[in-house]
Amino acid sequence: MNDRKASIAMVAYTNYATDPRVIREAEAMVSAGYPIDFYALKREGDPKVESINGVRVIHLNMKRYRGNSNVRYMLSYLEFLFRCLILFSVRPRRYKVIHVNNMPDFMIFVGFFPKIFGAKLVLDIHDPMPTTFESKFEEGKGWKYRLLLWQERLSASFANKVITVHQPMKDEILVAHGIPEQKITVIANFADEKKFPLRENYKPEGDKIKILFHGTIAERFGLQNVIKTLMQNKYRSRYTLKIIGEGDYSDSLKEFIAVNNAGDVVDFENRFYSVDKLSVIIGGFDVGLVSYILSSGTQHMLPLKMMEYISVGLPVLTIRNSPIGYYFTEEDCFYYDPEKPETLNHWFNAFIEDKDLLDHGRNHVLTIRNRFLWNNEKRKYITLLENLINNE
Repeated sequence: MNDRKASIAMVAYTNYATDPRVIREAEAMVSAGYPIDFYALKREGDPKVESINGVRVIHLNMKRYRGNSNVRYMLSYLEFLFRCLILFSVRPRRYKVIHVNNMPDFMIFVGFFPKIFGAKLVLDIHDPMPTTFESKFEEGKGWKYRLLLWQERLSASFANKVITVHQPMKDEILVAHGIPEQKITVIANFADEKKFPLRENYKPEGDKIKILFHGTIAERFGLQNVIKTLMQNKYRSRYTLKIIGEGDYSDSLKEFIAVNNAGDVVDFENRFYSVDKLSVIIGGFDVGLVSYILSSGTQHMLPLKMMEYISVGLPVLTIRNSPIGYYFTEEDCFYYDPEKPETLNHWFNAFIEDKDLLDHGRNHVLTIRNRFLWNNEKRKYITLLENLINNE
């Protein structure tokens, strides 16, 4: 029988209210009757402790580092780790399961003392650190890459279970990096249909087509290339591109928009919204944009924004990488090649010239939507943690 009083801790170097994956997982366990303590970063205005939909969120008194220094990234990660480690060492018997979200992988060691007293540890690998940092800092596969690969393997070996966000991540990255296949469970990064409900009345209205990109603002997303192509398109006055998010590339993106006189077409709102507000915003657009510059880091990213667009019922304009190609066929999305601007320009023309194209795209999204909803993964996740609680 399940011990419904078993307490679970979750840890992530993130701002809880704006991170949909960690919210889904925490609320899934609350719905199954478990008390959840979530240890996260603190934004301005956040209380030290608050309850959000049944999740007790503990905001540690530090903010997310935004910048281009890998050393400062690591120092910020280490500070967060040691703050959590101290808290967990005070009452090491408090939690039956500690679920740690990367990055970084070595955050799993916040559970060092609780594991001695019987706690089970879960490492949730959202992004593979070696390939992500290799791509971000363009340093190749030197000693820093090998060090990150070593800490990934060490962290995975210390965990009782490893979960990750999609099948190609497991098969092509984590297993190839030396993590045992049987230790890894895929809990796919699908959107919560309760938080991102279907927009019932989809119909592009007015003279302009409204495109949305939301999430982290980083150079790897290639927004500068999308904007450049859109500004060169003959129908640019018929489009509005809305960008919502924060990140290391925000200032550069603002400058790019200004230098290219793109302000009449591109609206950049440099902020994050809570998940509840974001779902309403998405429903007001005609097309969801999922852009990348293909690299070793982005080749294996399955962006949650894509699943949120599909959950709401938006057609998606996207590139093809390994996981996107794994889950979606040529008919499921409007694909373009990020290395061939003319393929993106083709869709900017087609959306205007073929009045029914977006409606057809929307209707097709409705036929595939049910395959990509969180409810499909929720039971798998609850079962995984319950088996750990019951030593199965």
